[in-house]
Amino acid sequence: MEWDRDTYFEDTCEGEHWAVTFHEGGAVVVFFSSESTRNPFPEGSPPYDQSWFFRGMPQWLEPVRDLALSEMHDFNFRCRNPTGAVITAAMWADGERFTAVEQWEDVYHHSCWACRTHLLPPEEALRWWLQGIGFPETVMPAAWSLYQRRVTSTSPVVMAEPSEWRALLEIAGGDPNRTAGYAEGMLADVGIVLEP
Repeated sequence: MEWDRDTYFEDTCEGEHWAVTFHEGGAVVVFFSSESTRNPFPEGSPPYDQSWFFRGMPQWLEPVRDLALSEMHDFNFRCRNPTGAVITAAMWADGERFTAVEQWEDVYHHSCWACRTHLLPPEEALRWWLQGIGFPETVMPAAWSLYQRRVTSTSPVVMAEPSEWRALLEIAGGDPNRTAGYAEGMLADVGIVLEP
C-alpha cells in the first residue's frame, strides 16, 4: 500500500492491484486483475482499449484519471505511463457518488473485489485489518478508540490514551521499546502519536 499525494495505490501481491486518485469534488479508481477475462496479457486476448473504461467520464476528471493510471503497470510492467497502463475495470466520482461505463456487478467481477475490505463499514474493516496483521481481538477497543478520535479530530496530531498504550503493549509482549518502534511507525503517517 502506498500514498503519493492524492493517490492511493495497493498491490495485493496475488495478481491484483488498484489505484484511486482523489480530487476536490471527485475521484477516479482503476483496477487490474490477472484473473479477469479482460486481462490483456494472455495469448488470444481481445484487443485492449483503455479508453472504453472512461466513456462518459467528465472531461475535468481526465488529469485525475491520469494520476491514478500512472500507478498501474503498462504492457512492459512499468509504472508512470498513464496512456499505456493496463486495467480491467474503472469507476469515477463526479461529486459524491461513483459511476462506471458498465454495471456494478461487472466492475466488481473484473477486480473491484480486490479492495473489498476497504469498502466495509469502518468497524468491520478495522476488525479484518487487525486479524490480517495478527493482532489479538483484545486490542480492538483501543484500535477503535484511536480510529474514532483520529477521524473526528481537526488537530494534526492525536495522542494515544494510557489505556490505548497499554493495549499496544500487550501486542508486543510488554516490551515498550518493541511497541514504540512498531506502532509509532504504523500510526505516525495518520497523525497518531504514542506517549507511554
